[in-house]
Amino acid sequence: MTKVYAPADAQRDLLELLRQVSSGKSVKIEAPQQAGNGAILVSESQWTAMQQQLQQANQTHEVQDREDLYKAWRWL
Repeated sequence: MTKVYAPADAQRDLLELLRQVSSGKSVKIEAPQQAGNGAILVSESQWTAMQQQLQQANQTHEVQDREDLYKAWRWL
């Protein structure tokens, strides 16, 4: 992310922000008085990649949990 936008600026420049996002950049929108309550605009392809990565991480943890349970069960 290269720049943080205030909500009013983001609203005014929405088409430009969408162009930036479609070119692969992420855009952060945050009101100065509400730090931490902002929003991040990402492209659909970036969103899909993040969702796939989260799904893979969840599957990896599930497999590891099953293996750990099996190991613990064998020692009973």
